Amino acid sequence: MVLTNNKNKDIIVLIAILIGFMISYAYVFDTKIDMNGDNASYYMLGKALNQGEGYVNINSVFKSPNNHFPPGYPVIISGVLHVWNSFTAVKILNGIFFLCTLILAYIIVRDISGNNVVAWISVPFLLVNTHLLRFSTIMMSEIPFMFFSLLSIYFFFKAYNQTGKREITNYIAAFIFFMVAFYIRTLGIALLASFGLVVIFDLKKKWKVLAAYIPGFVLFFIPWWLRSQHLGGNSYIKQLVMINPYRPELGQINASELYIRVIKNMERYITREIPDVLFPFKTFNYREEAGMGEWITGILIAVILIAGIVNLKRYKKLVAGYMVSTFAVLLLWPDVWVGVRFVLPLLPFLLAGFLNGIHYLLTTIPRKLNYTKTVPLWPVLLLLIAYYPDARKLNIKARMKYEPKWNNYFELAKWFRKRDINDVVVSCRKPVMFYLYSDTFTTRYEYTQDDKELIADLKNRKTDYVVIDQLGYSSTYRYLIPAIQKNPDQFEVILHVENPDTYLLKFHP
Repeated sequence: MVLTNNKNKDIIVLIAILIGFMISYAYVFDTKIDMNGDNASYYMLGKALNQGEGYVNINSVFKSPNNHFPPGYPVIISGVLHVWNSFTAVKILNGIFFLCTLILAYIIVRDISGNNVVAWISVPFLLVNTHLLRFSTIMMSEIPFMFFSLLSIYFFFKAYNQTGKREITNYIAAFIFFMVAFYIRTLGIALLASFGLVVIFDLKKKWKVLAAYIPGFVLFFIPWWLRSQHLGGNSYIKQLVMINPYRPELGQINASELYIRVIKNMERYITREIPDVLFPFKTFNYREEAGMGEWITGILIAVILIAGIVNLKRYKKLVAGYMVSTFAVLLLWPDVWVGVRFVLPLLPFLLAGFLNGIHYLLTTIPRKLNYTKTVPLWPVLLLLIAYYPDARKLNIKARMKYEPKWNNYFELAKWFRKRDINDVVVSCRKPVMFYLYSDTFTTRYEYTQDDKELIADLKNRKTDYVVIDQLGYSSTYRYLIPAIQKNPDQFEVILHVENPDTYLLKFHP
């Protein structure tokens, strides 16, 4: 697979992608920590590996092995920290992954659509997509996962119609990058499923590929699986079978509730996530039911997408298989996990399908109406005007300080660092976030409404301090504050930061 036969056009496209990336990335780049706990956990695990302490939660006084996040992205972070020990270095690397993803996406979209115009138009849509821009500037695994997934698919494409040593080399490369993607995010299993579907329905003579991929995957997966089993089982599987991972007291899901979950997820992806990831200029309120307008828009986009994928020039079965396999996994996930982050890796294919669908309709409908003039595709670029307000929001956010509630939270954390107090345990709602600024041991509190159980758990965790935050999470008010109110003699206010009120309390067990 090559870019085009015209090297000058190739160079122009690559230069345009590079310039567009530099402008858009610099416009939204944010040096602050993102306000989700996962990015802090990734950094913490990368730091643990870099310091030679193993794949452990170094914020924990027990240095407990981590059994939640796949090790792929922390390993990448560890490598970065060997060169440049800072948050910014990891963010910049994600930006480099984003740039490489743009180039790969262009090549793949051009190749599957067989249409240079569709490929060229897809690039600016990807360049200004605010979801992609945001995840490329924070320490999260979405962009590296997308890059290695596309790289695996790219080499599978190359091997598709080849024979001999080149075919074997490309299939091996596709498998290697699939395993890298899988160890970055377990959702990468959808790649293996899509390869299997292609072999079964399209490449029947190449069954040896599947016969090699499956045992190869098992061989490379067994060490991580055995480790997870030794540590009590995979945490994602445990969350998968819960009604609500954030409300463990609600128990595990049954068959009828699983069916309802799948239907809810399907409705949400049609009306919210897919439209949002393609056109990120509308804010959705997930607490409200989808309105008629959202259903009409979602179904229309789905119809165009399907038409576009059906009429792809090449590899349509692999593209369709990858999308079906991915959604088959996502529909099973807890329906409280809302947002576009899980569907983001599909964006190049969703965009290719949508643009190719528009192109197909613009060429088919006029022909059936005996309209002889060509209807161009390029006017869809006018949609990019609607992307600017959200990009502007990212630009403003990047230059703002932390929100007061987070600023106060981090002020309490810095209180320990300023006093060089690092051998204590602090119980708080976002322990890894707190650890980044405190250098103390941190832990959570038990999610239980029984105050005696919560107090006993604090003792078991060797807790010295407790934080009452104003971050907006319900667990603080549902579990922690009632326990403190029922046991006031065991808590002493050490520090109080106002606007909003945030407290550091000494725990006297």
